[in-house]
Amino acid sequence: MKKTKFLLILILLFSFLIRFYRLNSLPLFGDEIDVGYQAYSLSQTGCDYKGNFLPLYIQSLAESRAPFLMYMVAPFVALFGLNPIGVRLVPVLFGVLSIYLIYKLILLLSQSQTLSLVSAAVLNLMPWHFHYSRAAFEVTLLISLILAGTYFFYLFTHQTKNKFLYLSIIFFGLSFYTYNTANIFVPLLVIFLILTNFKTVKTKLKPKLLIIALGLTLLFILPLIKEIFYGQAATRFSSLSVINNPQIIDQIVVKRTIFSATNPKIESIFHNKAQKYFSEILRNYLKSFSLDYLFLTGDTLNVRHAIPGFGQIFIVFLPFLIYGLFNLDLKNSLNRLMLFWLLLSPLPSSLTLNGGTHATRLFLMLIPLAYFIALGITKLFQSKTSPIIYLLLILVLFFQTTAFAHEYFVHYPKDSFENWNYGYQQIFENIPRNFNHLYISNANYNSLLPYLFYQKYPPQKFINNQVIDNGPQFNLDSRITFINDWSSSDHLYDIKSKAQSQDVFVLFQGKDIPGDMDLSQQPISGFTTIKTIYNPNHTILGQIIQKQ
Repeated sequence: MKKTKFLLILILLFSFLIRFYRLNSLPLFGDEIDVGYQAYSLSQTGCDYKGNFLPLYIQSLAESRAPFLMYMVAPFVALFGLNPIGVRLVPVLFGVLSIYLIYKLILLLSQSQTLSLVSAAVLNLMPWHFHYSRAAFEVTLLISLILAGTYFFYLFTHQTKNKFLYLSIIFFGLSFYTYNTANIFVPLLVIFLILTNFKTVKTKLKPKLLIIALGLTLLFILPLIKEIFYGQAATRFSSLSVINNPQIIDQIVVKRTIFSATNPKIESIFHNKAQKYFSEILRNYLKSFSLDYLFLTGDTLNVRHAIPGFGQIFIVFLPFLIYGLFNLDLKNSLNRLMLFWLLLSPLPSSLTLNGGTHATRLFLMLIPLAYFIALGITKLFQSKTSPIIYLLLILVLFFQTTAFAHEYFVHYPKDSFENWNYGYQQIFENIPRNFNHLYISNANYNSLLPYLFYQKYPPQKFINNQVIDNGPQFNLDSRITFINDWSSSDHLYDIKSKAQSQDVFVLFQGKDIPGDMDLSQQPISGFTTIKTIYNPNHTILGQIIQKQ
């Protein structure tokens, strides 16, 4: 037991250190900045930055978001400030927590210290898990909540303590406030847990306990029903749903009306919405299990979701995954749980556009995949296997992890700089304080949230100003204006005609400033260049100038 505890502590400590190391190696991207400023607003005012007091769903500039991540980040932002540590430390901690929870869950159900430790170690070394627990993605919290809910449910079935059932309901309940994938995955998982443990649950669930459990469940679910089915959450799902893809309708119309079509009634049998939707959902579902996605290329549609040149999982784990799956004993309750979890986890994502390889929506696949890989490793090592295989595994794993670390910390931050809003911190932290009026271009990207975040703009002031962005320009307050569209195609002419003494302009290259024109080398008459911000490839991102 002492050796096991020592190894577990070593795994957890290592997992924290590699996740915390150079946490600012990637700039905060737009969604993270939104999380940080929402958390800042909650810590300062008790409201989101739209002015809603302790909201069940948080209103951002473009959409509503499940609130749990923001609430968890709020005290860390209050403590560490608006910076990568303040925003990302919560995902780091929950990433480590999920490694601990998979150990506890598998130990409870298998009574195998070896299998539990190897599962924790495998999860720790998955690029998918490592990458997501270093950025403010909600799914890192979601996976910990679902693991905790599952663990305490099984603890309730193993022991006669009602508090474990209450804790299970609380953690499952919080998952609905974390990420929308939970709306489909968690109810089906809970149904599976109840049905596969029905005799035990029926025996332990006395009438009083049943009433309390139902009441606690309704306490979490009822406030969300309107939001999930009719509110912004429903609108968000509708915009992403396969069912609302206009291309599918176009394909059906083409097949029914093309010159090779026959009788319309016959065509409607073979080319209809139900058939097309089912095919698209099935295609997404099967793509989620593809070896190319999992082990070779990863999520190629969004550079922020995966590291180029690597799959979501190291390829060295593939033979162990296959060996683990081929040696499954379905009489074992843990194996049945993990198999059901694996088959269920792609379902919510498969209902959405490009959901077959969307790493965020498929993040729940990590748990059963880590378990089956660990199962394959432990079974292989328990057999009479040559020590050469152990050595080979260690060498290949060491090479892949070091190659991944090199790519992640050396190449990836530079190669993907545009996807991580590189340079916005330097821009907005270098705006001079002594200005008459500040004009900020919105031409390259929505600059409002980065400005609020990096300038630590008071949330109460932003709430009171009720900023409306629906024209060529809008005012944050009496001295700050954001420009969506200049009045003419000659932006520099507009700037010179608009500028008064001590006015400051934040401009972006190629949008507001033509070509590679460097205003520090070719200054506009009557203006001083305050700061020129360069991209990693030495092109200019933006420039700050001030009227003399």
